[in-house]
Amino acid sequence: MSAAGFQPPARSTSVSLFSALVSAFRWAILIVILILVAPYALAQFDNARRYAATEYAISARDHVVNAFSSRIGQYIPTKIAGRDRTDWILIGGLVVCAVVAGSIRRRVLRQSARRQMRKQAEQWKKQLRIADNSAVGRELETKLKGLESGGNMNREELLKVFAGVKKKLDEFGREVAFLSIDVVGSTEMKRNEDPAAAQYDFQEYRKLVEAVFRSHGVLKSAWTPDGVMACFSHVDDAVASGQDVIRSLEHFNAQVKLMQTPFMVRCGVNAGFVHFDAATPMEAMSDRVIDIAGHMQKHAEPNTVAVARNLVEPLRNVGGFQATSKTVDGYQVAQWIHGRN
Repeated sequence: MSAAGFQPPARSTSVSLFSALVSAFRWAILIVILILVAPYALAQFDNARRYAATEYAISARDHVVNAFSSRIGQYIPTKIAGRDRTDWILIGGLVVCAVVAGSIRRRVLRQSARRQMRKQAEQWKKQLRIADNSAVGRELETKLKGLESGGNMNREELLKVFAGVKKKLDEFGREVAFLSIDVVGSTEMKRNEDPAAAQYDFQEYRKLVEAVFRSHGVLKSAWTPDGVMACFSHVDDAVASGQDVIRSLEHFNAQVKLMQTPFMVRCGVNAGFVHFDAATPMEAMSDRVIDIAGHMQKHAEPNTVAVARNLVEPLRNVGGFQATSKTVDGYQVAQWIHGRN
């Protein structure tokens, strides 16, 4: 990941306005302090009040002191060694105010930068498709929290962290295949059926599918209510799983199910290079390769397996496949139909 791929986050308008106000406040404090200190320097000159500029400076100091003398005197003593030192107290208080304001400003800017960097980090995680509960995601979160707690949450440190993560992700990369299966018209199938029968049938259907997956070495899978996405090491295993599920439905519909409507499924298969972490659940994986498998399934005919044509040619068994006029996500589709060789 190059530096060009990571742009420093822009400071928010509210934070920039706050920073400008604090800077103006500190400059105002500096001016007041100069007004209070100036007479001490001017006292070194003979007849300083004879000149307009120095007279103005001394009068400004007197005006400031008189304005605050009575108020400050209500809370703390202002006379030191018999002399009124309101100006000294004012200078000390203003210095404290300037320091506190500067400290608050730095803290706000750090917190704002940390939030913006965290936001950028989350966007970068999404670009790299890093799941939060994956091993890489957990390691990344630990490093980000370490940067935050150590006050090193800056662009350069983030670049180092994400460069290491990118390298690790590349090590996890591998070619895998995905099979998406969905029951055709599952909602309508359950209409006017006994709920217990419907529940039984779909439970048995799920057992059938999972048994087929296991026989073909499924790596991981995730179910929606009536659909499933499964990951396999080879596209042959993914295609064969879809084919075996369709073949098994003949016996299932004739001997197992209780509902009137027979089970039919749509299957879609796609394969490609993805960042594969065995610790990441299937439902947490996100990649265009997976999305295309789901899109293939949605465009498949009932009881067929839809696959991109370029993936069909290398298959060990291409029997039953035929070309279609469909194009999904830029790929021409071939589909396997049971009973056609």
